[in-house]
Amino acid sequence: MTARVGRHVTSRIRVRGWLRTESPLHVGGLGHDPSEPLPIALDGLGRLYVPGTTLAGVLRNWSRGADEASLLLDRLWGFISKDDFEEGGASRVIVADALVTTDHRLDERGLPASPLDPAGLELRQSVGIDRVTGTAAQEFLYGRTVVPAGCYLRLEIDVESRMDDAAGDEARLGALLAALSAGEVRVGAATGRGLGAVRLLDDPFELFVDRFDSPAGLLAVLRDDPARARTTASLRSTDAGLPRRREVLDVRVTWAPRAPVMVRSGSRGLVVDTLPLTTRVDRRHLTLVLPGGSIKGALRGHAELVERTARNDIDAPSAEPGASPSEHSAAFRAQLDQLRAVRALFGSARDDADARRAGALRAEECTALLTVPDTLWESVTTGTSREADTAGVPGEAGDGDERLPVLSDSVRDRLEDLGMAQADHVALDRWTGGAADGRLFSVLEPHAVEWEPIRLSVDLTRLGGERDSGLALLLLTLRDLADGRIPLGALVNRGFGDVDVTEITLSGGPWPEPVTLPRAMSGPEISPITRAWADHLAKESS
Repeated sequence: MTARVGRHVTSRIRVRGWLRTESPLHVGGLGHDPSEPLPIALDGLGRLYVPGTTLAGVLRNWSRGADEASLLLDRLWGFISKDDFEEGGASRVIVADALVTTDHRLDERGLPASPLDPAGLELRQSVGIDRVTGTAAQEFLYGRTVVPAGCYLRLEIDVESRMDDAAGDEARLGALLAALSAGEVRVGAATGRGLGAVRLLDDPFELFVDRFDSPAGLLAVLRDDPARARTTASLRSTDAGLPRRREVLDVRVTWAPRAPVMVRSGSRGLVVDTLPLTTRVDRRHLTLVLPGGSIKGALRGHAELVERTARNDIDAPSAEPGASPSEHSAAFRAQLDQLRAVRALFGSARDDADARRAGALRAEECTALLTVPDTLWESVTTGTSREADTAGVPGEAGDGDERLPVLSDSVRDRLEDLGMAQADHVALDRWTGGAADGRLFSVLEPHAVEWEPIRLSVDLTRLGGERDSGLALLLLTLRDLADGRIPLGALVNRGFGDVDVTEITLSGGPWPEPVTLPRAMSGPEISPITRAWADHLAKESS
């Protein structure tokens, strides 16, 4: 039986399930204004979705593992010959577009019933920090809208097989579904910053294997025979024959804040000027978050300091005073791209497309161990009247006729219970010694908030020939993090960001079994890493 014109198919594997976003997700869409944050992809009906091409791309990339090419995968996923464009084949894997939803319900037509409202998207903003001035680099403020964690993507996959490919296709799809269940597949952009983590739900989940090479198989499909159902484990009865897997080093940092730690939200509150960045936990609760980009940026900045110190070269490229914004921007990019080990570990932003590379290090988003109700956060952002405190009604209060929005006593108490408090600051006039006019501002400080461990991973396969020198730089950076030399988050020059690291554990690569950082830096595995670092420093930075 031919399922499609020109394609002989004897069996079909059909998967229907749901992916849950374990971290924010960004799949870029069409933008109209380059000054606005990068938008999320929308389908023709204005619904948030992940294109099937995106899903197929990440699934194929996972299947490829550490190898650039595989004949078996080419036969499954399709290919075009580089030498003869007329030679090739279409993919036998059909991946449908995935709508983004708030739950995993289907309507009477079998379509997702609860598409996510675009108003529920979150905003992630980033800014480059000039290594010479310590201020925001010119032309390096950017942002992206993201789907929050806890949403769902409808997953629909069909694999059409011929007789000689059926057993291998089942095994390869079984391995892929197991990887999705384990959260090993990333979707979308900025995965090195912790975005795009998804996990396949065990329920609801449907897996059918249909046979088209016999009358009994055809009748079973037409009658929707439940005996066609299979389990993921049953698909993996034979060797999948996948290329070797990528080698990954996992790092877990257990820590606690010694001072308020937060990343500034991109929006100001009506009462409190500076608010910590939040992310959604569920429909009615939020929590504080340190984005992976912020953690990665702090580590990269210190890694550059480590390598420059080791080279006795502290002069980073900089633009002359009075230079144009584009010249300052070019100087900042040169700062990022000057050091080879830093580029290998954190990535390169060079103008030459051939010289660009994704960084081997990934920093996951780190969330606080608290939940903030939506109603409480709305009170923080809009204000609550002192006079209406017992009623909890938003309003204004002040002395005389000058009435300003304030936080009610009940809101302040609830924030204190969560480990946060409003702190007011004022600039002093250098001439009068009094408060400067118009220089009163406030910060909601998370002074007693606990956080989950920081999670990092390093793709050792991507490091390639710079594996050991990259590992050396990583270990030195982690050592300084453990010694309290790397502040995290915003306002680090105002007393924020100091952390107390309890333990750093490494697992993978040279350390198959989990080891602590001191053990890793003193064990026998460190010898080749030390030699590679010395050889790296003997080379010119370029």
